[in-house]
Amino acid sequence: MPQIIWSGQTGCLLPLLIILNLLFGRAIFNSTYLWLGVEAALILIFLIKIHIFMRKIIQQFGPAARGPASGSRSQRPGGPHGRVIDVEGRVVEEEKKLE
Repeated sequence: MPQIIWSGQTGCLLPLLIILNLLFGRAIFNSTYLWLGVEAALILIFLIKIHIFMRKIIQQFGPAARGPASGSRSQRPGGPHGRVIDVEGRVVEEEKKLE
């Protein structure tokens, strides 16, 4: 079943419509108000989609996605904590860790 265009992954379709309307909208629409209204509506939809997309990314990488074991991460600032394993699979000693 085909998806409705505004609810699926539109990719570059919406920015393309914005650019095409900006360049050729005056020739397509007879009224300047209608042309600018369509342009404003397309930009508003685009901004809403960006906001929703960014919220999904933040939720995916936010503190709730790390699980209950992430409590010790907030106590010590910095990179990954725990044992560091080199490319050969050996445990690197604490004083030999790379920075």
